[in-house]
Amino acid sequence: MASRSPRSRGTCVLQRALSPRDGSVVSSARYRRTCEEPLYLIALDRYKPDPASKYHFSPVSAPPGFLYDATLSDGDCKIRVTLHPNLNPLVQNNALRCGSELNSVQFAVQFDEARLGGHRRTFQVLGLETGSPAFKRLRGLNLQSLPWFGRSDGDDETAVVPLLARRTCYLPLWDCEDYYGDAWESPARRAESPAHHSESDADEESTQFVTLQQVKASFIKKSKGKLGPLTVRVLKKSRLCHFGKEDRTNECPYQADLEVADGSGAASVILWNSLCLRWYRCLDPGMVLQLWDYRVKESYSRRLGEGRESQNQDQDQDQQHIEISLNSRNPAAIIRIVPERSVQRGWRLPSQTFSFLTRAALASCPDGTVCDFIGLVRFVGRPERTRKKGGGGEEFSVYRWLQLDDGTGDGPILLKLHSTSQPETHARLRPMFIVVCTNSQLASAGSNQGGPPSYQYLTSTRHSQVYGHGQHRGRSYTTLPLVQRFIAWVHTLSEATEMSTAAVGGYFSFPPLPTNIKHYLGERKGNPCLLSMEELRAEVGRLQYREHRRFTVQGSIIAARYCRPGERQGEQGRLSTSRAGLAECSTRHYSSASSLDSASLEPKCSPVGSPEVPLSPHYLRISTPKQSPPRRSPRKRPLGKCRRKTETPRKRFALASQFKSSPAHSRQADRSLQESSASCSLADFILEQICSEFQLSSDEEEQEMQVEDPALLSPPPGARPLAWSGRCWQGERLGGAGVFPETVPRRYNHARWELQTRAAGLQPACLSHTLPEPARELESFSPASSYQGCYSITILGLNERLAVDAVFLPTMPAGPHSVPHENSLASVLAHGGPSPSRPPPAPEDLIATAPALANKHFLFVLDISQQGAERLEVVLNRAYPYP
Repeated sequence: MASRSPRSRGTCVLQRALSPRDGSVVSSARYRRTCEEPLYLIALDRYKPDPASKYHFSPVSAPPGFLYDATLSDGDCKIRVTLHPNLNPLVQNNALRCGSELNSVQFAVQFDEARLGGHRRTFQVLGLETGSPAFKRLRGLNLQSLPWFGRSDGDDETAVVPLLARRTCYLPLWDCEDYYGDAWESPARRAESPAHHSESDADEESTQFVTLQQVKASFIKKSKGKLGPLTVRVLKKSRLCHFGKEDRTNECPYQADLEVADGSGAASVILWNSLCLRWYRCLDPGMVLQLWDYRVKESYSRRLGEGRESQNQDQDQDQQHIEISLNSRNPAAIIRIVPERSVQRGWRLPSQTFSFLTRAALASCPDGTVCDFIGLVRFVGRPERTRKKGGGGEEFSVYRWLQLDDGTGDGPILLKLHSTSQPETHARLRPMFIVVCTNSQLASAGSNQGGPPSYQYLTSTRHSQVYGHGQHRGRSYTTLPLVQRFIAWVHTLSEATEMSTAAVGGYFSFPPLPTNIKHYLGERKGNPCLLSMEELRAEVGRLQYREHRRFTVQGSIIAARYCRPGERQGEQGRLSTSRAGLAECSTRHYSSASSLDSASLEPKCSPVGSPEVPLSPHYLRISTPKQSPPRRSPRKRPLGKCRRKTETPRKRFALASQFKSSPAHSRQADRSLQESSASCSLADFILEQICSEFQLSSDEEEQEMQVEDPALLSPPPGARPLAWSGRCWQGERLGGAGVFPETVPRRYNHARWELQTRAAGLQPACLSHTLPEPARELESFSPASSYQGCYSITILGLNERLAVDAVFLPTMPAGPHSVPHENSLASVLAHGGPSPSRPPPAPEDLIATAPALANKHFLFVLDISQQGAERLEVVLNRAYPYP
């Protein structure tokens, strides 16, 4: 895009607002300006403050964990500013995000007194108001080429670093475990940079290398003197660890560890501080490294055991109880990557080993089994955030669910994938591709008082690595027999069938909860952690963007309604600015609506069982459906090699809704059919392409399978909305009666996978990667075949002071929890779905049983997630009748 030519100094908004009136330098106290004309937020950056950061704020507004720098533009130039900590809640709730139009922005300036002349100025934003989306006004601009406000032509400071802390780089916007920003050198730049190679390379033949065994022996004997260089192979690589603290000055507080080995033993290699910036991205398991100028310490795990007599001092020194520290100074470590073709047999380096297990083999493995897994992705869930323990309530971890199938066992395996410090790989995860996850750990849930576990799934660990499409070629695991058998199985699949069931995003909960209150309380050891409605309101007020939490409350059901797929629903409410932590977040008033989602918050569904009621400004009225990934239909395969013994449908671990008789709009059905046909025609060779990385091909041509679109099987629309209202509620409400676009799983569209993945992901920190209206973009994709509508349930607390509007999405429980029951609404709410032994009931039949719910006491399990801009997703997971 061509950039628009800057306007003159007098017409540039930022110049008019921020330049001194008389051209002189004024004091910080008197340099307060308000820009009344619109400005646009084009980037947000986050970092940990350091001890000096507190001097930039008054004692009552000291940085409470993180600081945020923002890049603002008026369309002619741009400026980097620091947001006052009182504005942090706006960012944390995604009400202030890239693409927002800002009005009445209050600026304060600080001069750099430690710099000669004090010319460097830091602008703080003290208050603002968010307005309508800015994308139309910024369309056609090359934001990267816009000049910086106040930067002279001779100013060579081009590094984008935190403004109010001595940090080398920024943190990701939503977690602390990925790398982020230009400060992290790409592997290509690292490989091309000769400065990172040792000056001793020319003398390599005369260099005396040592072994890990010799290093351990020297450490135990406390020998003095410089140790020789090491040659080791990397076996495992950990994710990044950020250890920055507000009370410590450390410019690059990062750490990562590598598990390495040679022919004599194994040890941990720790990369510290700026070495992580230079080397982390280009070091992979399987590589051979040569290390100079390192330091040796006792391993961290060993230091934790100090004072315990659990280990003998005379144990074999082959045990791994040392760690090798690599620092950028004192001494400055030297790292050299040895190409595999240059590895000498005399070094006796161990080969990289794998422990791949199949889905069938995992069924008999105990909890905690660490293994590698390869599978075809069928479902990729949306990213969710949870608070980290020990993070002071400000640090979050990000995870998502993946459904993988390898053609063995009783069904697919679910992978709970946390960050592995591979942001580019995670951003490209999508269905219809082969994924390898190394060092994953087996977990189980739902055991019944000492019996076998009901559900098994994998979780990523600290040393997990994920490899997707384009990353398999040349890796040693591609030739393993188990992997080759898996690739042969993939060649037998019908692409049309796989594409029809592949899904992205949406609400997803796993493992399923028990089917009755007795088992539920048993799993929780009798402690349901009940909250009053007032406590629930307070806890919800503290939720941050995409934070997911589960709550248990008591009450009764006063209304229920069935909402068809695609049905526009009532207006989605939002939490008021008086919510905890937001009342004092600005010295100015601001709009509580997100600038990006204002257009998407159209009327969606009238309140369940009651007329539209004006909401108290203190509560968030929102929608949320419970959603799960799709249930696969029986798969038809062409005859040939690797054909499986049975063709019966496999259980989907509560991924499938059974309400096949629900109506759907013809417009949605037509769009769904068109997308399905287009995706299949564009993806005729997807499976063949992904298998090519494993150097295995099939000699048989795959048969084209025609799949009927589930939406076409539904009866035509026209019936009036089904609803039961046992009682009309005119009081305060929490939540709403609609379904968010983020809540509904979407049919995978291969032709538009990048747009679909970004729309379902977390809000990016840069405008160049931001969608104009993510919710609108999600609605352009058809719902997955598993989504057959939802039920809106209104819950009233026992004290009748607050009602909660939640969404219930029926699913089919699997395993021991899948027990026959009557298909009444009360029973379906307790079991999570209809009876597996009976035909699924029609929505009319379920609503007809709703009057039996009146005046009954229930225990409700609610899954609540903040979807940004104070849009609250409330999903009813279970409703247990109280005895």
